[in-house]
Amino acid sequence: MKFRGLTLRILLTICSARMLPASDVQFIQNGAVISDSGMNIQIQFYSENIVRVMKWPVGGSSEKLSLSVIAGPSDIKINMEDGADNVILRSPTVIVRYNKEKRTLTFSDMDQRMLLMEKDNPTFEAVEYSGDKSWHVRQNFVLSADEGIYGLGQHQHGLFNYRGESVTLVQTNTDAVTPFLISTRSWGMLWDNYSKTVFTDDSTGLAVWSDVGDQVDYYFISGKDMDGVIREYRYLTGQAPLYGKWAYGYWQSKEHYHTGKELLDVAKEYRLKKIPVDNIVQDWNYWDGNDNWSQMFFDETRYPRPAEMVKELHDLNYHMMISIWPGLGPKTPIHKDMAKRGYLFNTIGWAVFKYYDAFNPKANDLYWFYLKNGLYSKGIDAFWIDSTEPDIVNATCKKSEEYEMKKVGLNYLGSWARYLNAYSLAMMDALYKNQRQESDKKRVYMLTRSAYAGQQRSGATTWSGDIGASWEIYKKQIAAGINFSMSGIPYWTFDIGAFVLGAYEGVFCNGGKDPAYQELYNRMFQFGAFCPVFRAHGSETPREIWEFGEFTNSMIEIDKLRYRLLPYIYSLAWKVTSDGYTMMRGLPMEYVKDKKTYSIDDQYLFGPSIMVCPVTEYQKHKPPGKSILVSEEHFQTPDGKPGILAQYYLNPDNQTEPYEQIEKVIDHEWYTGRSGVITDSTFAVRWSGKLIPTETGLHQFHMKSYDSKKIFIDGKELPIVYTSVEQYTAPVELTAGQAYDFVMTMENRSTGAAKMRLFWKTPSIFAEEKILETRPETRQVYLPEGNPWIDFWTGKTYQGGGTIDADAPVEIIPLYIKAGSILPMGPFVEYAAEKPADPLEIRIYPGADADFTLYEDENDNYNYEKGVYATIAFHWDDATKILTIGERKGTFPGMLAERTFEIVLVGQDHGAGIQITSPCDQEVRYAGHEMIIPMQ
Repeated sequence: MKFRGLTLRILLTICSARMLPASDVQFIQNGAVISDSGMNIQIQFYSENIVRVMKWPVGGSSEKLSLSVIAGPSDIKINMEDGADNVILRSPTVIVRYNKEKRTLTFSDMDQRMLLMEKDNPTFEAVEYSGDKSWHVRQNFVLSADEGIYGLGQHQHGLFNYRGESVTLVQTNTDAVTPFLISTRSWGMLWDNYSKTVFTDDSTGLAVWSDVGDQVDYYFISGKDMDGVIREYRYLTGQAPLYGKWAYGYWQSKEHYHTGKELLDVAKEYRLKKIPVDNIVQDWNYWDGNDNWSQMFFDETRYPRPAEMVKELHDLNYHMMISIWPGLGPKTPIHKDMAKRGYLFNTIGWAVFKYYDAFNPKANDLYWFYLKNGLYSKGIDAFWIDSTEPDIVNATCKKSEEYEMKKVGLNYLGSWARYLNAYSLAMMDALYKNQRQESDKKRVYMLTRSAYAGQQRSGATTWSGDIGASWEIYKKQIAAGINFSMSGIPYWTFDIGAFVLGAYEGVFCNGGKDPAYQELYNRMFQFGAFCPVFRAHGSETPREIWEFGEFTNSMIEIDKLRYRLLPYIYSLAWKVTSDGYTMMRGLPMEYVKDKKTYSIDDQYLFGPSIMVCPVTEYQKHKPPGKSILVSEEHFQTPDGKPGILAQYYLNPDNQTEPYEQIEKVIDHEWYTGRSGVITDSTFAVRWSGKLIPTETGLHQFHMKSYDSKKIFIDGKELPIVYTSVEQYTAPVELTAGQAYDFVMTMENRSTGAAKMRLFWKTPSIFAEEKILETRPETRQVYLPEGNPWIDFWTGKTYQGGGTIDADAPVEIIPLYIKAGSILPMGPFVEYAAEKPADPLEIRIYPGADADFTLYEDENDNYNYEKGVYATIAFHWDDATKILTIGERKGTFPGMLAERTFEIVLVGQDHGAGIQITSPCDQEVRYAGHEMIIPMQ
């Protein structure tokens, strides 16, 4: 087999080696190109801290279109030398050494401390997809034994530290990927490849493999600390713009408001109840049926006079976000226009839509044309772009997404195999560019289900997709969010309450009024209040705050706390934009010397001061038990043999001449095609035989599939009592050992992945659900060493370096403030821009020196990019107990010329909790000039 003039034998020789010709070294701007034994290696500094490495075989090419990297090599002084054994390149901060014998690179700091080292030569294996000829590429590295590694986007495995783990990077509904890895040794690596990629760390080292690549292409990034690494990553791939202040308030959303009246009624009820909220969301189906999917305008039979509706929301001081899709229904004007120009993929999706090619600039401009005229022109403030993996064909998992997208074939840039992960980045980049060109009066806000390296530059927040409701899944969101943030993309959120209650491994099959579900919702709400974006969303049950029974009041208090913290949060948001900061921070980012923090996956820092410790176990209300697979011991065929008779029909509307086979259980998950005779997406199955329980008592069947299904026991259909994508039957009394006539039918009419799995709850599971237990109202919290910690709720001080049992009743999320912190807290407000933050409570947490810079501007528009904003620096000298308020820098329209600061020196039961501290320790009037305030 030949490929670009190289045989596989020669390719293998490239990767083996000694006794090879001397290397040829040519120096270029900031770097060198080395030709060595059939391999080309280009090493080039992009900044003092960023080194790009490209490797390609002879006959290949160094040409590369980078979708993520927007910076080029800067003008810096690099010392370069070609020695007998090594080629060495030095910037003021990084040393790169190429070993001529081993043909590998080592990256070190100026103290000769090894940061990262290649283990051996890259491998290239010829591959072809849809006529796109390229290589599988692989590079191996050596890590130090004790470092932690993080990043790689958002994944649902619950892992935080990836040492000893393998992570596959393929976009799915609940996995958002970015190939950026960051280490506790203050280095990072951006692997610049858009195809399926696998990072594996094991006893042999770190291996990075990609499905399609013309080169090995990665950027080594160094920094003084992990923040410095992320700062350099943002320099390379783009800075994150600032959202309007309203975006950092509370978002009310559900799937979905059915009419404009329903939407307005909810908005008015919040204002009537004086519950803080800034944003309300219209999810999908504001159009008329699937044929009109994402038509880019309202169905005015249910949303009459939409511009007036949006204006009424604005008059109520709301901002409105609306769901749009890259999938377009066949009756929509935009679909017809896209089709006429050849901008649609041929594949028909699960809602009869077709996706447009977001890699095509002209298609993106046409998409904006319809979006602007149909929705943006009506005053919509923010756009929620759903299904940006893209989930063209109900892909549900990584295997399925890869399989289905490769079947699509080609996009504007090349094969889908090559650009598998970059659709969301291309679409967000285009939408941001077009909206910015439209107006600078309103800051862009977008929400998307997928992400990729560089997407932070487009003003997009990513959420963790359609998760199910369980305590285990909820806990996994914490690690997912922290790792996503440590991947360099600062804005992340999740569905508070989970998208579905009783499906996707969710267990709440008794509805949203079940106190057990409401307790979970309450804890998810607390966690959400300390995410960069604070947003409720989901289906099956109302999501308004007042719908959650005994937990409503505690949720309102947490909502109020979020709003009191807006001066702190908005200042951090400015630091994200101006300094490449990360708001949601894994503990190693601040406590790298404390190795106990390296694998703590359920605590994190929210900004520099607040350690958030979400409660991830129930206390008051036991959740329903998990259903289990109906196992083979419970089935007999109609003629008494083990198993169950399955009859497959290729057409669900004409169920004749079935294909028959005996199956042990009903347990099918078809993610990459179909099983046996089933070749198409539409089919039907009928299972029949005897069901023989092994327990006496109530049984409840749980059918995990996408489409319609029924169960019959002794000829009687069991009613469905709960539908959550999946379905639960009414409980039925069964007797152990008795054989029941059993029939189950399923019709599959969805494209893409298909599954049918039969689970049930047995009498022992129901009995376990009823067991009452007393559970502690605490959770264990590790307090990192290096400083004392102060309980936000009590003001009590604890020493760092140990574990405590933190008080955590249902109304409290444990929060600990780092000693040596300044925390600005605003007045109680009902929306972010209700009034200026005056008086502003300045809480000082003593025990170390502290600094904080307060940022303020006009709350929206892009004048901040022109310097139209103000900052005030606060410094606490712990030894002298003196607070210095610096001279105000900058100005903006509407700025308070004079204001009141209420200074509070936090102590036991003083300056604690949500309420305004009264009396404060000192009240000062500030007019913009430096003030020195003794606090003794």
